[in-house]
Amino acid sequence: MIPLRRRLFSAFGAALAAMLLPLRALAAERNGPAFEAKAADEAIRSIGAADAVQSDQVLLKAPDIAENSAIVHIEVESKLPDTETIWVIAEKNPQPLVAQFDLLPGVDPFVAVRIKMAESANVRAIVKAGGKFWFAQKETKVTLGGCAG
Repeated sequence: MIPLRRRLFSAFGAALAAMLLPLRALAAERNGPAFEAKAADEAIRSIGAADAVQSDQVLLKAPDIAENSAIVHIEVESKLPDTETIWVIAEKNPQPLVAQFDLLPGVDPFVAVRIKMAESANVRAIVKAGGKFWFAQKETKVTLGGCAG
């Protein structure tokens, strides 16, 4: 006969595993080549957005001057219907693709993130909506620090 403590521990472990399994299903596959790209154009090609069109329906809020390049606050909002994914690219970073957000249907297409920038550069927000790619960009100047040193 199995001791009561061992049975309770086994039951608890099985219940915990059952609860955590659906969370694993929410994570999308990581696009390794895009995140490992060393140039912005390479990252953009890796996500399939080489033909992205600039749009005033993609709203990018980034500072004109970032006093601390270790915490640059970026906000992206898509006014495009059927927004699926939002990417944030800092063009002169050692690895330019800094964030990817996969959105479920019905979710408000707004994201905010703090990124680290190597130096002054364009920040680009790319949105996939309705199977097409759109972008907005803004130059941000950094004055202190940076992810390159």
